[in-house]
Amino acid sequence: MTTNHNMRLFGRVVKWSISLLLCLICGILIWRMCSSGDPEEVKYLMKNDVLCDAYEKCGDDLVLQYQMQDTITTAEYNRGYFSITQYVFIPEAKQVQLVFRYNNSTIKNLAKDYGLAAIPDKSEELFDLTLITTIDLTPDNRDDNTNNEALKMERYYPSAATRTETSLYTYYRIVFDNIEITPETLWVFADIYYEGDLDYEERPYGTLCLYDDESPWVAYKLSRTERKMLSQKEDG
Repeated sequence: MTTNHNMRLFGRVVKWSISLLLCLICGILIWRMCSSGDPEEVKYLMKNDVLCDAYEKCGDDLVLQYQMQDTITTAEYNRGYFSITQYVFIPEAKQVQLVFRYNNSTIKNLAKDYGLAAIPDKSEELFDLTLITTIDLTPDNRDDNTNNEALKMERYYPSAATRTETSLYTYYRIVFDNIEITPETLWVFADIYYEGDLDYEERPYGTLCLYDDESPWVAYKLSRTERKMLSQKEDG
């Protein structure tokens, strides 16, 4: 009888342990999902006069669009380092806005990749992000698009940015102005460089495609918060 009692007790302990472990795993998964969403500080479009003027002119007919491109770096040397969780092209404003994100392990990998003496502090400005447009100078001949002489590349720098952190990630919402997609535009890339090794002639630390001329557009729908914000041109 004592043996049966001990077996039942052991069975209950195992059952409780498994239940607690499953609850812990579910809790971690839920926490990860909740903490990986864009925080309020970067979730919505950043307004400026150019965007507000475009919205005043077009109202809810303002075109905002993006493509279904890869959102995270996948090369062997930077797999999972960087992601662009959201981006949108706004033709009427000649503007691109995006949300750039990297996690804490990216900073550790940075120190390893560059042989740094210490892991940089999370609060440091570690990365430079610019956009590159590639223009086809011979649009009637697509066969020469691998020839650099048939292409024109132009780099664009941020006109505004805001930064925030969570326990796992560092986020930036970045605005680029004066960007136009024309029939001759082949690609738009986001190039990411380490600030301590900033040389635009060298390979970027990370690259993500935002636009290619063979992928369809997807409409971006303004939220109620964004519509209200854009209808109020004056800050304050």
